Amino acid sequence: MSRRAVPANLTVRALEFERSVGQLRELFAEYWPAYAAWMKRAAQEPAGRRVEQLRAHMPELVPAFERLCDELGGGDEVSSFLSLYNPPRVVRACSQIVLDDDGPVVLRSYDHHPMLFDDLLLKSAWLGRPTLGMADCFWGALDGINADGLAVALAFGGRDALGPGFAAPLVTRYLLETCSTVPEAREALQRVPVYMPYTFVVADRQGDFVTAYTGPDAPTRFVTRRASTNHQSLTDWPAYCRQTASVERLSTLESLLDGGKVSDAVARFLVPPLWRSEYAAASGTLYVAEYRPCAGTLALHWPGRTERFSLEDFEPREISVPIRQGTPHARKA
Repeated sequence: MSRRAVPANLTVRALEFERSVGQLRELFAEYWPAYAAWMKRAAQEPAGRRVEQLRAHMPELVPAFERLCDELGGGDEVSSFLSLYNPPRVVRACSQIVLDDDGPVVLRSYDHHPMLFDDLLLKSAWLGRPTLGMADCFWGALDGINADGLAVALAFGGRDALGPGFAAPLVTRYLLETCSTVPEAREALQRVPVYMPYTFVVADRQGDFVTAYTGPDAPTRFVTRRASTNHQSLTDWPAYCRQTASVERLSTLESLLDGGKVSDAVARFLVPPLWRSEYAAASGTLYVAEYRPCAGTLALHWPGRTERFSLEDFEPREISVPIRQGTPHARKA
């Protein structure tokens, strides 16, 4: 696996779209050279076809898509990127679990290289429904919550498969923008094609939850498992499973299902094996997110630090945390 330099700190910007359009436009301009270079690795096809696929499969997103294209300078390259249809392959690691604490709690960690992370927590209401989530590819979401009480998180599904479809962060965005309940999200996940295997965890304020195993090579499968990491089957990609300690992380997650406090589960997320530190190999934990659908809140956790956000009373801010590299999967003494 190739390795790249790791910065000393991770800086997350928490912004509200309507109040920060100019700042977000500047941020997109800063990121655009990397986005454009990344898209050149994708199979080449006309931008118009990518946009046609967005219109066909997620038509509700089109008004927001068109507004963003205008705000960010338009052009075929920008629209092709924002469509997130058949982008280059991306493999990353996550651990996620649904707990109960007077209502569902979605707790998840996200592992990747800090230089391949948008560093952006975005509040928006592009279709009228306020949403809050960790951004990816600028308007996609790695995880998030909406004002109707739906929480969604994604994890790579652990199969070496590729096919026609959309990047998972855009699917997360679509669920947050258009769905209020788990049954609505299930219907969407059955019909929207994804280009790689991904596992989505969805929970709503009614207490319903589901884990969806999606992929380009098989129909979406829904299970009631509360915990998931980066394998949908142990036989799919054993080498990747070992490399990311997916089985060990899943075992740790399942040990948290015995009815303990959420605060205790958060503490377990902040130490190995759930907290991972091989950042140079794109296997370091960038944040732990705690979503509470009934309250409409998000807490972002790092070792020694927590930042809290609310859909109802969102406070923009900049958060800088140190990146501590080390030996991955080491046990805490």
